[in-house]
Amino acid sequence: MSRRSFRKPGAGFTLVEVLVVVAALGMILWMVGALFFPMRQAAERQRLQVEARQTARGATDYVAMLVRGATDMNDITNPRNPAAILTFLYQGNPPGGPSAPIPTCDGSAGSSCVQLSYNNVTDATLATPGTDILTLGVPSAPLRLKPARWNGAFSSSPTSWEFDQGCPNDAANKAAFDQATGRDPVTGWSQPQMLIDKNGNWVFYQITKYDDTQNANSCTAPPAAWCTDPQSGEVVPCLQVIANPGNAALNAPGGQRNYVEPVTLIVGLQYAVLRVCDGWLEQKAGIFNPTTDANCPALAAGAPFPPYVTKTGWSPLLPNVEDLQFTYLFRDGTFGNGPAGSMTTPAGVPTMSASPLVPPDIRAVIGIRVTVTARSSTPVTVGGGKTPMAPPAAEDHVPAGGADAYFRYQLSSTSLLRNRDAGY
Repeated sequence: MSRRSFRKPGAGFTLVEVLVVVAALGMILWMVGALFFPMRQAAERQRLQVEARQTARGATDYVAMLVRGATDMNDITNPRNPAAILTFLYQGNPPGGPSAPIPTCDGSAGSSCVQLSYNNVTDATLATPGTDILTLGVPSAPLRLKPARWNGAFSSSPTSWEFDQGCPNDAANKAAFDQATGRDPVTGWSQPQMLIDKNGNWVFYQITKYDDTQNANSCTAPPAAWCTDPQSGEVVPCLQVIANPGNAALNAPGGQRNYVEPVTLIVGLQYAVLRVCDGWLEQKAGIFNPTTDANCPALAAGAPFPPYVTKTGWSPLLPNVEDLQFTYLFRDGTFGNGPAGSMTTPAGVPTMSASPLVPPDIRAVIGIRVTVTARSSTPVTVGGGKTPMAPPAAEDHVPAGGADAYFRYQLSSTSLLRNRDAGY
């Protein structure tokens, strides 16, 4: 048997081995790419979906919170607080003179009524077409003041209001009064406050002049001439103002301006307006004015939402809001402006009539359903796996836009007005 000879194998790889390794690596890279890019697209789709859902949730929660707290603190009238939600106000003196009954407002053209809330806006300068506008009262540290000297709601003579929230410091008391009444540093006027009489009749009361000179010693040395309490006869801390509504006064439709003393001034009541303008949910501090608030730039349906444009009196709340709808729940269980169709009133919103407990009177509203449609900030890119879809219908609004690649999320919340419920 012969001895075998063993040789040490040579170092390196054969060509076949190298080709096998390269092919294996290529397959691995191909598989990684095949998994990575769809996962990246899926992650982007999920981000856009979550973005729309979070926007809808935040907008719905905030608006529903305001609706739940809507009240005007007028607890004398029945039904309660007629100015918690404002759809119309009558402007100026009624035809029969300052003390005559105020006409009702049903939305008919040619009247002296000012519309404050809208259903499916058609004027693109007021809000995004098809969306709704709502004006409501929200109490913020409200106080009830009684007059030390009262010259009537339609007199330009000074009126004195008992106020001691900042006493014993005179400057602090004046500052507290300015804050409670919402004094505007530019115009020098107050925010609209509510004045009610013994029977619950009400009118908006707006201070047009704060008499700072006469109010310098409102705590330490209030003048007896206009700071004597009419019931007790004692001199009390007070501040003197002038409120002259004149012919531009806004009044409750169907009401009257003959007041039975004693009267009460409710301060700390703020009015807020909600609308959607070019993809932004906006809020205004004050009462809607269809003349000065016609400041919403027109935007084509389906167009990218532009950066926010600053507007006087308005504040941006949330971006990427496409639709905002309000459905009114009446005390008889019926709904207005819901999926069944719009209200048949001339303006499509509740009115104020001679029958306060019967729909569509605004005083018969006990709740509101808020519906928000939010959309993603950007559309899904081509090949991203998103089926083009048109904007969804919301309540009585069917959007006119065509199909696109935006993600949308719609959310609703029903809130009872606390002032129409029990005891507030």
